[in-house]
Amino acid sequence: RDMGLQSYLVPGVRKNKSRTKANLFQPFSLIEMVAYHKEGSGLQRIKEIRSPHPLPNIATDIRKSSLAMFLSEMMLNAFKHQEPQSQAFEFIYNAIIRLDLLEENLSVFHIIFLLQLSKFLGFAPANDFSESKAFFNLREGIFQRGADMAGISLSQDESKYFHLLSQTSLSGNLEINVPLHLRKAILSRTIDFYRMHMEGFREIKSLQVLDAVFQ
Repeated sequence: RDMGLQSYLVPGVRKNKSRTKANLFQPFSLIEMVAYHKEGSGLQRIKEIRSPHPLPNIATDIRKSSLAMFLSEMMLNAFKHQEPQSQAFEFIYNAIIRLDLLEENLSVFHIIFLLQLSKFLGFAPANDFSESKAFFNLREGIFQRGADMAGISLSQDESKYFHLLSQTSLSGNLEINVPLHLRKAILSRTIDFYRMHMEGFREIKSLQVLDAVFQ
């Protein structure tokens, strides 16, 4: 919340007698730390660490753990600076708790998460979808009158669901029934949306795992 992205050195975490357990560092773990913070250091050191909010369902549900792994990788691409991120932090923290409790409609959670997160990253989709402007332009972030020939706009069906998902809150009702082929296409295009607006965006290796889980 106060320092943005940070990296920490955790010596001996995989040893049997370590006081710090490796499961504290699973994707989407919520932890509290007392740390030695040194300005300009690439790696900070941890003095004390604990989990005030265990998330048993993310750890044991393959769908949720796959979503956590994928979204963690996406966020490592999105957040690259050591600067305060208070609003993004609150959104992510609450979204993680919501994921642990959620029982249904997990197949669209990650798309909604990414579209909502883009608001804090400065390139959220415009809310200007209409019958006359029904094709979303990934590069411009707006809906336009027709498809382009350069492959930077979504199809009309993709754009309709993209708009619905972008206007959905994770704290509300996630009952949006997106056909499988469109859902996979929209996720791929959402990653493209991030890639076009974030410098140095890397390949998302966990996407294959996610595809296998949500067939």
